[in-house]
Amino acid sequence: MSRYINSIDEETIVKILLAYLRDELSHRDIQREILGLPAPTNGGGFIAMDILHHFNIYGKKKGILKKRQLSDELQISEGNYKVALKKLTEYINAEKEAQQCIENGDYSYSSKSTELTTETKVRINQNVLRNHILKNYNYQCALCDINKSDLLICSHIKPWAIDPDNRLNPTNAICFCVLHDRLFDRGYFGLNDHYEVIFSTKSDESERKLLKDSIFKIPKDFPPDPEFLRYHLNEICKR
Repeated sequence: MSRYINSIDEETIVKILLAYLRDELSHRDIQREILGLPAPTNGGGFIAMDILHHFNIYGKKKGILKKRQLSDELQISEGNYKVALKKLTEYINAEKEAQQCIENGDYSYSSKSTELTTETKVRINQNVLRNHILKNYNYQCALCDINKSDLLICSHIKPWAIDPDNRLNPTNAICFCVLHDRLFDRGYFGLNDHYEVIFSTKSDESERKLLKDSIFKIPKDFPPDPEFLRYHLNEICKR
């Protein structure tokens, strides 16, 4: 019985499985890169190993999905290993479906998978949209020069919980750095129809000084919809 399986969320477990079965990452690399935990050169990676062993995945399975199709491997699997491959199949399919829905303009898509939790389905949609938005903004904050992926946020204009029909709508999202995302999300500033920064009454001299010379970088594709920007100004900024 795994000591750690119940303390790790489903999405992270799927990433661990993909990293080992498809990407051939070592236990140490998985523990360090996916779990964000120390993994010493000598003897590290025990937590990642514990998760993989829970699904009956051992050394000979490393990189198996480079040699064999997932569907073929699923057909000859059994036990917990089969459970793991079913989750991988559903996860990959849900990612593809979400991407197709963005491309087709079906922004209210919700995966029908029976193998994944609702939380994981939401995360898949958010991750797919994030990848789309970061690419659309050339992997740079719309208001500054920060271009490190781990410092960039797919910031919804009209909040995710408010408008299910536009959750995957790329015109309802902006690529901001973590600081500008937090200021925007908390209503310290908004953008008008011309993409100019508008300060709310919450902003004091420090926020205004930080943003006063900022120029919004309008993306080539899917610029923010003025209707969503007006909603943000009226409801989030509460001018």
